[in-house]
Amino acid sequence: MSYMPPMTMVFQVKDPALLEQLKAGDKVKFEAQKLGGAFTVTRIEVAN
Repeated sequence: MSYMPPMTMVFQVKDPALLEQLKAGDKVKFEAQKLGGAFTVTRIEVAN
């Protein structure tokens, strides 16, 4: 697992429902895959 400092990055999301549990400023853990030439979030959750 990698740690990245707080930042803003742009990703596609495979299923918009994944974002419903999040709010601005949340620390998150996520998985992304390169799908169709774009990095796409395939799993995301709030980090504790």
